Amino acid sequence: MTGGGRRLFTWVAFSLCLLMLGSAVLGRDGFLSVWVNGRRIEGLRVELADMERENGRVRREVRSLREDMRAIERIAREELGLVKPGEVVYEFIPGEER
Repeated sequence: MTGGGRRLFTWVAFSLCLLMLGSAVLGRDGFLSVWVNGRRIEGLRVELADMERENGRVRREVRSLREDMRAIERIAREELGLVKPGEVVYEFIPGEER
């Protein structure tokens, strides 16, 4: 091989290596894509765990409302402000002193 041929071969080999490296890092199934997808999957797993906890909480609340009349009364009183006939409601406003 002559000096010019060797130089051409070196540049072609270097260019091919650079192209393969770029594809391995930036390609569709490359390192960067795998890393980004891994981070996305981890985020989705955390979100799924949060949703499963919330789902369990809601299931317990539904079961309580179906089976426990005291739970229904508590919600009626605390969240809806309902009272039984004849009851008197005293509301204490915090921060006011006499």
